[in-house]
Amino acid sequence: MKNSQKIISAIIIFLVLGINFAFGLPRLSRFSAVDEPYWTYDRTPDFWKAIKTQKWRSTNINDKPGITVAILSGAGLLSINPLPWGKIKNHVKTPAEAATFQKINFSFRWPIFLFDLLMLLVFYAFLKKLFNSSIAFFGLIFIGLSPIILGMSLLINPDSLLLVFLPLSVLSFLIFQKESTRKYLYLSGLFLGLSLLTKYVANILYVYFFGLIFLDYIFSEKSRSVPIVQYLKKSLLNYAILVGISLVVFFALFPATWKSPVMVLQGTFLSTAFASTWPFFAGFIGLVLADALFSRGRVTAGTLGFLNKHKSVIIKSFTFIFLALIATVLLNTYLGMKFWDFEAILSSPKGEAGSSLEPYIFSGNILADVYSLIFGLTPLVFVFFLFTLVKNIWNKKDFPPESLIVFYFSIFIVFYYLASTINHVGATVRYQIVLYPLASIMAAIGLYQFIQWKKIGVVAKKYFSGYAFYFALIFISASSLYLVRPFFFSYGSAFLPEKYLLNLKDMGDGSFEAAQYLNGLPDAQKFHIWSDKGAVCESFVGKCVTNFNRNDIQGVAFDYFVVSTGRKSRSLKMADNSTFRKVVDFQKLYSVPSSLFRIILAGRPNNFVQIFPAGEVYLK
Repeated sequence: MKNSQKIISAIIIFLVLGINFAFGLPRLSRFSAVDEPYWTYDRTPDFWKAIKTQKWRSTNINDKPGITVAILSGAGLLSINPLPWGKIKNHVKTPAEAATFQKINFSFRWPIFLFDLLMLLVFYAFLKKLFNSSIAFFGLIFIGLSPIILGMSLLINPDSLLLVFLPLSVLSFLIFQKESTRKYLYLSGLFLGLSLLTKYVANILYVYFFGLIFLDYIFSEKSRSVPIVQYLKKSLLNYAILVGISLVVFFALFPATWKSPVMVLQGTFLSTAFASTWPFFAGFIGLVLADALFSRGRVTAGTLGFLNKHKSVIIKSFTFIFLALIATVLLNTYLGMKFWDFEAILSSPKGEAGSSLEPYIFSGNILADVYSLIFGLTPLVFVFFLFTLVKNIWNKKDFPPESLIVFYFSIFIVFYYLASTINHVGATVRYQIVLYPLASIMAAIGLYQFIQWKKIGVVAKKYFSGYAFYFALIFISASSLYLVRPFFFSYGSAFLPEKYLLNLKDMGDGSFEAAQYLNGLPDAQKFHIWSDKGAVCESFVGKCVTNFNRNDIQGVAFDYFVVSTGRKSRSLKMADNSTFRKVVDFQKLYSVPSSLFRIILAGRPNNFVQIFPAGEVYLK
């Protein structure tokens, strides 16, 4: 590559990382999030205390298990001890004490944010190795400037790291399949181990990678050049190495397993996340091994040979089904949620809405998962995401390597949704955050295919080639971040009708702003407020209550009520079983716009945080 090309490439990469950094850095301190206090004041300090005292069993801090979160966010302990502050989070604070919470948040968030930022370079390197520099640039831009991905990377949460580890494990495994370079097999095992240390849902990769062994044989040239038994022996050995490396990484970085090695199995193959699929997976492996040992793989070879002959039909049929799911979601959404109420399903991802496997509810859950994905992509990314899927149906004969990757990613997405539904969990934006990088890569492939499309011809060469096009993409993508700032994780595509919400389980957007408004009122320290999110209490200088506990609310003369769309469903249910219902009009809190303070999140009127003076909502 010429020096000028290297310089321009470096500028493109620097721009993407710089824009990501510029939008994300100010948010690290000026943001109050839900769930984070569990890590800041409990899990992370507990993990490092256990390390310091060599009480290895006590490093088992969470059922996720979230070890990587504790390791990285633990850098914050070098600058501040959060433990004394956790006790006064809901109590009266001086402005200086309230500011300390901002320092705590910054100290524990920046290691995760910076890590995710730097890992964009690894995404670029892997994409360039797997495809080419064009797709690598497109992928870097789409991933690095995604509002949803940036919003997640600002949080102390396992999903903030899983969105990096899991996709990189998949990419490195695909590079290994392409080049047979062991280094990438080892890297895939490393990232898989880190994924498991982050969140047990990563167990899905054990099944997926095993399936990729057979998909690669069916859809690549190996099916014509390598005998099935020889291929299986080599592939299963590589698979065993991959699994072994992931288990070693899990064991090495999780000290609790040193005292109880069985926890390695409990966190991987015997985990609850794997319970529903383990019998099928084990049975399939058993059948393949039995066929290889007793009949020289004749059954497997015959099956794979048959599938190879019909691979075009398989790819097109599966892609058609995936597109049909997307079309159904679009149709249902634009018809006013006439057939399925996706918002209702996603507002209770672990509740009744996601607990039934009856056909209607099962299909509704799958479609709600698709809804969370497609409307979380920026319009540009969504268009080329669709384009690459449609192109897989249009392919007449051979499928180029990038089209096969689109097919493999599509399988993973649908498989992820099926696994989530079977385990009675709705894939909200946060729960499927690992799919956004994969969907972004699919869009990058789609954009590349669009440029290469013969019918584009002279127009493509004139307007869609050269480095200027990359800068235009960066500008367009950065515009999405600018328009939604600073509420990145509340993003909803312009394709989603304004009255609908995407991320009903947001992580606290608007809470900091509400607290700052109250802090600016005279005698704010004397106020006694009720908030449906604890994130407000962290930044508020007065007394704050977040629950429906009778002892905390009975006889208390609250001055203000702070409520948010994200907690509407939960609050209304709990209020019905609380003494609060006799004194406070909760329906008004969530259905009537407040004239005092109302902040709209990401430009959607139905997504808000608002403050009511108590006198307006107390029942007469």
